Amino acid sequence: MNLKRLIIGLNVESIKSNTNLEVKGLTCDSRKVGPNFLFVAISGFKEDGHQFISQAIKKGARVIVVEKDISVSIPKGVVLIKVPSSRLALARLSTNWYGFPSGEIKVIGITGTNGKTTTTYLVESILKKAGFRVGKISTIDYNLGGDCFLSSLTTPESQDLQKLLKTMVDDNLDYVVMEVSSHSLALHRVEGVEFDRAVFTNFSPDHLDFHKNLNEYLETKISLFKKLGKETRKRISKRAVVNIDDSAANYIMDNTSCQIITYGIKKKADVQGKVLRVVSDGVSFILERGKRQRIDLSLLGVHNVYNALAAASIAFGEEIPDYLIKEGLEEVRGIPGRLESIKNTHDFGIFIDYAHTQDGLEKVLETLREITRGRLIVVFGCGGDRDSQKRPLMGRAALKLADYSIITSDNPRSEDPEEIIVQIEKGMKEEGGRKGKDYLTVTDRREAMKAALEKMKREDVLLIAGKGHERTQIFKDKIVEFDDRKVVRELLQCSS
Repeated sequence: MNLKRLIIGLNVESIKSNTNLEVKGLTCDSRKVGPNFLFVAISGFKEDGHQFISQAIKKGARVIVVEKDISVSIPKGVVLIKVPSSRLALARLSTNWYGFPSGEIKVIGITGTNGKTTTTYLVESILKKAGFRVGKISTIDYNLGGDCFLSSLTTPESQDLQKLLKTMVDDNLDYVVMEVSSHSLALHRVEGVEFDRAVFTNFSPDHLDFHKNLNEYLETKISLFKKLGKETRKRISKRAVVNIDDSAANYIMDNTSCQIITYGIKKKADVQGKVLRVVSDGVSFILERGKRQRIDLSLLGVHNVYNALAAASIAFGEEIPDYLIKEGLEEVRGIPGRLESIKNTHDFGIFIDYAHTQDGLEKVLETLREITRGRLIVVFGCGGDRDSQKRPLMGRAALKLADYSIITSDNPRSEDPEEIIVQIEKGMKEEGGRKGKDYLTVTDRREAMKAALEKMKREDVLLIAGKGHERTQIFKDKIVEFDDRKVVRELLQCSS
């Protein structure tokens, strides 16, 4: 692409050299630079791309985009472009490079602290049931319509995201349903994506290692709704779907200029839910929007009723018939790592879940409490290099709602796993929890799961929380294969 065309819409502070040249490729990774490439130098969290400019030029970069002054000598014939934000520049360059693919497909974005993945799966199921071709971008996987592969980020980097959207457009997909994380909003990964529908699931403390405070975290979430309906290229009316029962709902709606559909159980909403029963294999509820119909959802818990209401709200807005909404919701039999049941011959109730916040852990434990006849046991930890404020809070939640807890490692990353456990344990001790009586600490995650299984009796229920669908465990010096589902099955075989 000609550089003049490629930089259309870019906020440029200065350009040195002639922009009338052909660019053969675009990247922010100096290792991927080829002849006549454009290289975007990004100031990352671990490494600074500005340090690799010389390497990029040696490999053939003809255009360098920077966001700070550099001391590197730029050869004649290499274009140097300075911008206020390299991340924002990469997003806009990628949008131009791939030809604004979100303009050719309906884009549904789902944001919130919890429930994004499940809601994404439920929306996908309803749309497919209605005969649409659907792509999905989620924490678990990326489904491009034909190809499906495990995801690396909840919301991909801007260049990768635009490439995925372009692939879906080329395959003539009708919709893409995608999770929109707060990181992706703050780091401009979704800049250049025109959303047609946006869903707000809920809001609770999380990611305070990244965001300065709770207000900043909320404002980041709201930015998706503020943009909805502004500076649009598509002739599609925009729509927001909001959980009216959440404490942040009114603030979200106050900052949304397009049509809003509300859903809820407690407060009056456009799409109303009424829980009928919660059992060990799902939850039944009444879905009402004018007409009333019973939904028998094969997902556990009231929190999944909210997710189903969010998905139904999207479907109503797309004028999908009621009976197809019902079929689409009921067809989802389970979601990897989301209260995923591990069948066994011991008559134990064993569930794997991704809950890694206080609110998430509370909701899952409350759900399991309703179906537990014996004791409720939980194994959990907290991730390293992440929000440390939630660690004692999760300890308190476990002490309050479980009969016995085993605190262990999650993904400690660069932190000492035993120090993380001490911080979780602090919350339990402050609430009167006693080691041995109420909880146990076992640093090795496999051994913690083994200890939990050894404590279990008939009709007990075990929750293994924190990692859900993940297949590895991340330490300071290594990444090892570790899938909670696989490990618990191996341990059950050994004990049978």
